[in-house]
Amino acid sequence: MKRFFIYIILTIFLLSLSGCMNSESDTTFQHQAYKAQLVAVQDAIDSYHKDTGVLPIKNSTEDTPIYQKYRIDFKKLKEYLPNPPSDAYEQGGDFEYVLINPEKDPTVKVIDMSLVSKVQDLNRDIQVYYSNHKFSPLKDILADGRYSIDYKALGYKKPLTVTSPYSGRQLGFILNEKGEACINYLPDIYDAVKKSNKTYKEGYDLRQLLTNSTPYVPIDSVAYTMKKGEVVFLLNK
Repeated sequence: MKRFFIYIILTIFLLSLSGCMNSESDTTFQHQAYKAQLVAVQDAIDSYHKDTGVLPIKNSTEDTPIYQKYRIDFKKLKEYLPNPPSDAYEQGGDFEYVLINPEKDPTVKVIDMSLVSKVQDLNRDIQVYYSNHKFSPLKDILADGRYSIDYKALGYKKPLTVTSPYSGRQLGFILNEKGEACINYLPDIYDAVKKSNKTYKEGYDLRQLLTNSTPYVPIDSVAYTMKKGEVVFLLNK
């Protein structure tokens, strides 16, 4: 059974790598975040935090996914940064600016909103399917609470993919325990682990490797970890 799960996960990995062949793929190049604008926002955040002792973030709830939880509120930064960056979503740009590591080392990162749009579109189709059939369009069980998607049931000719902000390759989707579509960053996680040439304890969220050296957060994702030398889904996180 374990080998079966590994086989299914690797199959999705290969589908992601070949996703650029799919007519349903998002084949545009990923948007590029500008370093100068990231630095300007980071400087403003640091100054605001030093002066006030708090962070200029929007309200969120306990259920808000970790990489969307600390969204920067540029209205609070006006004395430090008169206008949001030109590439900010508030200015009609491609990115929403967020913070990671808010307690120990508040660091500015961005969400590629084109990815969010793709996920929302897919989830709308999934919700319509669920309303009509009273169950989600599941295909295969990958792990507890992780499933591949039955695109044929949804009326898709090919599996949907999006362009990775990390590698430019096409990434597929999976369903989480709530039946929600999430981007499967497994190929990029594999690359990051291999590039680091390190081993990681079971329970360590490997998504952190993606944010360590790039300005992008893995939006609409599930967690991954290492187990016996293999990258697997990190459940209950």
